[in-house]
Amino acid sequence: MLCPLCKIEMRINGTRHVVVNDNTPDKETELYLEQDLVCRNKKCSNYGKVVEKIRSHIELTSQS
Repeated sequence: MLCPLCKIEMRINGTRHVVVNDNTPDKETELYLEQDLVCRNKKCSNYGKVVEKIRSHIELTSQS
């Protein structure tokens, strides 16, 4: 993904797992991988800032 200001490709600065609906028995629990993207161009005003967060769904399966 490109920085919207300088058009340089951003880098992943942080990654975490996010769980949704874990404490809600009437809704299905969902798991996501969330990544923070920062600009890597030192001359850009977005440098080092989290410009975008990407959330990717991870399929949960039960083990038998």
